[in-house]
Amino acid sequence: MTPLLTKNASVRATLLFAATVLATNGCAPEPGTTPESALHTSVLEPTDQGNLEQRVSEVLSLSNFERTLSTEVNAAWQIMHAVICYGHDLEIKTLDRGQVGALDYIFSGGMMRGMELRLSVNPLKSTGRVGVKAKFDPGSYIGQGHVDQWLAICAMADIPMNTQIQIGGFTATLEDWARQTQFDVSNNPINEFSWTLIALTHYFPKEPSWISEGDIEVTWEMLVEEELRYELSDSACGGTHRMAGIVAALRAAEKLGIAKGPVWKKARERVDGLLTSTRENRAADGRLSSFYFTRAGNSRDLFAELSGTGHVFEFVALASSQEELESEWVERSAAHLCGLIENMHQQKVDCGALYHALNGLRVYHKRRWQSAGASTIRPAKTDP
Repeated sequence: MTPLLTKNASVRATLLFAATVLATNGCAPEPGTTPESALHTSVLEPTDQGNLEQRVSEVLSLSNFERTLSTEVNAAWQIMHAVICYGHDLEIKTLDRGQVGALDYIFSGGMMRGMELRLSVNPLKSTGRVGVKAKFDPGSYIGQGHVDQWLAICAMADIPMNTQIQIGGFTATLEDWARQTQFDVSNNPINEFSWTLIALTHYFPKEPSWISEGDIEVTWEMLVEEELRYELSDSACGGTHRMAGIVAALRAAEKLGIAKGPVWKKARERVDGLLTSTRENRAADGRLSSFYFTRAGNSRDLFAELSGTGHVFEFVALASSQEELESEWVERSAAHLCGLIENMHQQKVDCGALYHALNGLRVYHKRRWQSAGASTIRPAKTDP
C-alpha cells in the first residue's frame, strides 16, 4: 500500500484504539442478557435435509415478521444490521410516521439516532455533483461503527444506485454516496477497507481502479493487499467482515479476469484455507465454531454461539462454490443455524449477531434455490 493511503497518522492512531475496542467487543452478546434458560442442555435434533429450503425460508420470514425494531428503542446500528438481510422489506416503528419502511424513512430525512448523513462541501470531479458522507462513529453501537459500513449494507441489500436520499432540501442519490466513497478512500482514518470493498465492488463492478482525493490512483488490489496484512483474530467479529470484503473483491476481479499476481493468489489461498478449516472445525451436528476462525469449539451460551457460528456461516455462504453450497456439511450447518435461531425467537438478542446469521441464511437461500423458483421471503410485517 502506498504511504499516501496512510496519512493523517495522529487521527488514525486515536481512531485505531476505538476500532480495536470495537473489534474485540463489537458483535459480542450484550452483558447480562443471557438467561439460564438460554444455555445448552442437549444437542439440537438433526433436521430433515429434504425440507431444508422450506425451513430456511420460514426462519427468514418469521424473524422479520416476529421481531420489531423502533426508532424509540433502537439506534441506526441495530436497524441497519436488519437492513443487511431484509433491505426494503424491513419495516420499523417510528414516533412521527408510525410503521414505515426503514430505508424509506432514513432516505426521506427521518430522524434516527446514529444515522448522520451530510453533503460534501465541494462537487466531485467525476460527476460534477456533491457527494454524500456518513459520520464515522467507532465503538458507539449507535452510529456507523466501521468505515463505509452503511453504504456496504446498502450494497449487501442490493439497494439500487438511483435511490434518492433527502438531505435538508437537497435530493442526492445512492450513487452520489458511492462516488464520494471512491473519492474518500485515500483519506481513510484507520486503513480499514473491508466494508469499502463490499460497497465499491458491488456498485462499480467494472471499475477496479479510480482516482481518489489527492489525485491518487487506487485499485481493488491495493485495498485487498492492505486487508491481508491484518490478523483475523484481532479483527472485528473474528475477521469475518474482513473476509467478506476480500471475497467481494476477489469475485469481482475474477469476473473481470484480472485476479492475477501474488496479491490475488494470496487472497484466494486465504479464502480457500478458511473454508477448509471451517469445515474441519465444525461439530458433528453441524454447528460451526463459536470461536470464529481461531479454533474448534462451542460455547454453552446460545448468544455467544449465535455470534460465532452465524458470522462464520455468512462467510461460508458468500465464499463457497456452488458445489460446496450443496454439500452435506454446509446443509447440516444451515440446519443447525436455523434451529439455533428458532430456539431464540422469543429471546432478546444482539442485533449484529442475529442479522449477520440471518443474512448468511439469506445468501445461502438465494445462491442455492432462488434461480430454481424457490419460495420467497414473507413480506415485511404490518399492523392489523
